[in-house]
Amino acid sequence: MPESILPPKSAIHARLITLIGVCDRVFFAGLPGVGKSLLLQQMALLAAEAGREVALLQWDVLRQPFETPRYPLQAGATHPLVIRAAGNWLRAQLPNLTCDLLIGELPLIGGRLIELAQTRDDAAEPLLRTARTQFVVPVPSREVRASIEAKRAQTIAAPRHANEADDAPPNILRALWRDLQTLAQTLDLAKQPRDQAYCPETYAAVYLQLLRHRHASLLPVEMLLPTRGSVYAHLAELPQLRATPDEAQAALRQAESSPAAPAWWQV
Repeated sequence: MPESILPPKSAIHARLITLIGVCDRVFFAGLPGVGKSLLLQQMALLAAEAGREVALLQWDVLRQPFETPRYPLQAGATHPLVIRAAGNWLRAQLPNLTCDLLIGELPLIGGRLIELAQTRDDAAEPLLRTARTQFVVPVPSREVRASIEAKRAQTIAAPRHANEADDAPPNILRALWRDLQTLAQTLDLAKQPRDQAYCPETYAAVYLQLLRHRHASLLPVEMLLPTRGSVYAHLAELPQLRATPDEAQAALRQAESSPAAPAWWQV
């Protein structure tokens, strides 16, 4: 098992330790390329040291059973029906989970697992509203975000783990940022002109708006954390939420027959 790379006296380390002590579910919400997988890995390591039994939720693992020859991953982009089916399946599973601590990643942008931010009259809603479920938005500085994007290009070109080949490539990262900028304009949250690069303030404002019905908070990331090998190496050893083939097909059929919401960000 790898060791934690977080400085013990750092604010991030202290924050994760606090969450491990008081939560049943922690979701890192944010764009690809903001360090969600690394934070998930580090929290899983710290939770194991604290005696918590962990299960993981990772978008790139969760979506796979829903991808079919009809709805394949194309140039790093997920089909909209796969997005809807995976999110609906996940929400239905939450009340039945028996794990001690669920740690997950929620992209949200483009509707990816936005179902956990939406308010619904179902068995999952009380679990998602309780303070024992926390949504944490990592907010890297401009410098950290640029470094993550550069490193992403390297790991996709020369993957150290099979999962790295499925990471969103830099062009998708930039396209998703443009999508978020457009959404910020729609929600009147933009802090900068449409054509500028990553802006931490705009990014944070949009995600807090999407998570306004949840216990959500920001996690500033001001320093690039040094990785040792692939962040996925240890994660593959832990239980992952994943639909069976039959469950995935049933969720896809339901998504095909149900009308799409008029706007995914209307939570």
